[in-house]
Amino acid sequence: MRHNVVLIGFMGTGKTALGRALASRLGRPFVDTDVLIEERAGRPIPRIFAEDGEAAFRRLEAEVVAAVGNAQGSVIATGGGVVLNPENMAHLRRGGVIVALRAAPAAILARVGRGTGRPLLGADPEESVRRLLDERGPLYDDADLVVDTSTLQPEDAVRLVEMFAATWKGRDGRAPGAGGGAAHVVRVAAASRGYDVRIGRGLIDHAGGYLRDLGPAGRAAILTHPRLDALYGVRLAASLRAAGYDPVTITVPAAETSKSLRAADRLYGRLLEARLDRGSVLVVLGGGVAGDLGGFVAATFLRGIAWAAVPTTLLAQVDASIGGKTAVNHARGKNLIGAVHQPVVVIADIDTLASLPAREVRSGLAEVVKTGVIGAPGLFAYLEDCLGAVLRGDAEARTAVVARCAAYKAGVVAGDEREDAGRIVLNYGHTIGHGIEAAAAYRGVTHGEAVAVGMTLEARLAVRLGVCDAGLLERQTALLRLAGLPVRVADLRLAHRPAPDAIAGAMALDKKARAGRLRFVLPAGVGRTTVRDDVPPSLIREVLDDG
Repeated sequence: MRHNVVLIGFMGTGKTALGRALASRLGRPFVDTDVLIEERAGRPIPRIFAEDGEAAFRRLEAEVVAAVGNAQGSVIATGGGVVLNPENMAHLRRGGVIVALRAAPAAILARVGRGTGRPLLGADPEESVRRLLDERGPLYDDADLVVDTSTLQPEDAVRLVEMFAATWKGRDGRAPGAGGGAAHVVRVAAASRGYDVRIGRGLIDHAGGYLRDLGPAGRAAILTHPRLDALYGVRLAASLRAAGYDPVTITVPAAETSKSLRAADRLYGRLLEARLDRGSVLVVLGGGVAGDLGGFVAATFLRGIAWAAVPTTLLAQVDASIGGKTAVNHARGKNLIGAVHQPVVVIADIDTLASLPAREVRSGLAEVVKTGVIGAPGLFAYLEDCLGAVLRGDAEARTAVVARCAAYKAGVVAGDEREDAGRIVLNYGHTIGHGIEAAAAYRGVTHGEAVAVGMTLEARLAVRLGVCDAGLLERQTALLRLAGLPVRVADLRLAHRPAPDAIAGAMALDKKARAGRLRFVLPAGVGRTTVRDDVPPSLIREVLDDG
């Protein structure tokens, strides 16, 4: 029996268009449950809502879903609320692979014409979309595959779903890329080269197949750290060999000193010894150090070769591995020598987070909270409810967090690949945070800890400037503390805490400064920011003194 491909998701995510294209490509029947409901009722859905009410519509919807669930080999597009009834999902799961389509609120509103003819959106479509997405998000995330269509081209979305459905083994088996849970695929539509971010459990064992399908051939090299090589490198190399590659593994110390031109030179030599050529691929297994060094070397070796990121830290999975920013350090500053070189794929295996020390998990959560504040209010609310599960290591909670962060950053990168404009929003908390790191000589404080303090102090700037109210600062501070992160310079676990003068001096060297004026990304509300370059130096110093 051929299984159905069932598309679920909110209105405006592309279920009908993608479903028709996929059915045509697979040579299968296409079924739209909303069309069947209208045929059975003899009226369009807005009239059913208006004349009979939502409860009557849901009963009719359940009857139709029960009938189509018995189909075989069809592509089925469902209404956005079908997930609200567990019996609906039981019928659809019985013979089908469930694919959830997601999209950012702005993309949804653009597609549905600000809610015209959509009875659930009411007088305030934007608020309704955000509320309904928050309510239904966990139900959509329970799918076998989750695809964010915010910036994804229709043909790319069809390709992703087709590839997944072809390899799906059912819920009793271990689907490639699913690892027993949902496999999320986020498309980064960068101008120079688009690529997928694959998020799920057990992905390392399928990395070779992903790369082979993307085109890189011939020799392959793995760059990682000794500890990670023992934990995951052997499995990664085995996956590459099974896909026809002949990988060589190169290790560097897991320390900031590895992000140097000297380390890059040694890596160039090893790649030459391994006879890598322009068609080869460098697979980077690790966190920020390996990602920055490996991406930089891939960008410059033989004038650029393909590379793939396999991030193993929460910080790298939610932020550093997405966007193609690569760099090594210079004696005069961090990340001063680099390039923007997009990977061919990012493979975020959630299982690798289980081996992280608790402090590293907390450090990564600073970037997660940042994402919620600057542009993902649903994520912020989710953290307020479910942060404990993330800290305990719940794989589903961690998958949801990584997927939401990846989807947000993918949209930002698609709009501003080289940080010419909108991408600056990602620097919330980093102007002061980088100053703290530099003043501490990058010792004794993690990047996430410095950013957590930076976010708190920059939110205080926003409150004192009247950009946001104190309630946002209080919610953010409570969430950071719940994550076990510092919110004041005095909270940092340093033998010698940097003085305000030292932090201010380091901030003066910030790469984002223009004409000697610091630019701050300040929160205006959860999910909204503004960029200011007119913050009085006296106010900056006041906040640093208080912090």
